[in-house]
Amino acid sequence: MRSSLVQLITRNWPIKGAALFLALMLYVAVQLQQPVTTSFDVTLTVLLPPGRALLQKPPKVRVQISGKGSQILKLRSLAGDITRRVPDTLTATNWAIRLDPDEVELSLPKGADVRVMEVRPSEITLALDSVARKEVRIVSLVSVTPDSGQVLHGGLSMTPTKVRLVGPEKSLAAIDSVTTVPMEITNVSGEFTRTVPIDTMPLGIVRLSPKQVTVTGDMGRIAERSFGGIPVETGAGAITSFIVTPARVSVAVRGPEERVQALTRDSLRVVAHITGSSASGSVARITVIAPRGITARAIPDSVTLRRRTTPPAPRRRG
Repeated sequence: MRSSLVQLITRNWPIKGAALFLALMLYVAVQLQQPVTTSFDVTLTVLLPPGRALLQKPPKVRVQISGKGSQILKLRSLAGDITRRVPDTLTATNWAIRLDPDEVELSLPKGADVRVMEVRPSEITLALDSVARKEVRIVSLVSVTPDSGQVLHGGLSMTPTKVRLVGPEKSLAAIDSVTTVPMEITNVSGEFTRTVPIDTMPLGIVRLSPKQVTVTGDMGRIAERSFGGIPVETGAGAITSFIVTPARVSVAVRGPEERVQALTRDSLRVVAHITGSSASGSVARITVIAPRGITARAIPDSVTLRRRTTPPAPRRRG
């Protein structure tokens, strides 16, 4: 009986062995095509702004993935990574982040069908060293070179005018302002806008926000005009102690066309610079007070003073 059983098993053993091997291979192949879920560790990479440091290492992060068994076997020897960047403007010592399965980057073979199902822990709070925050003014180093016959109306406007700094308290104490990068604006007409970076080179590890400003201006045509018979006076009114020669002068003005055309004689004041030591026969320099943005000069640019011996008669301006 036992001999018959042995003969039954060993009869045609090469064929039976091959059949058993093929059956095992088929079983393994079928199992490798079945959905499999497994977990493995990935690296959490935290990118820090210059000058900041983590007080402790990020915790371990474990992800759960799902895919065909054959794909999972290949993935076991591959690496995964989650990268998060700490904002430059963060001043708090704690930074809470949420880890999403879509953020996991896996080194997958081409065509692999593997999906990240879950990340544990899903929320992590990182501890960072302390920093301070400070607001300082922005100094513009932007200049405008007008074309011939053009003038800049009202100067340049800059937005914003202040910047927020973040960094070690000792470093911030030494900074009271920042500047834009030097820039010369040429070949513009009418209204114009430029975006100008802030110069960060002198700041070292200090970060700032925003990192650029918007500069605007308005170019226009230059006009010239002349007004005659403008009376010479002091800053406080008519000159009463001296006889002024000439008593009235001409004024030449120059500036934006629309502003020059809007000027009147009453827009201008001619002032003689008379000091307490001025004597009869002395010469006083005169200047013109004009609206902002208008350049003006008196013709002539000086007058002769002669001290009065009798009270002056009332004089009307105009």
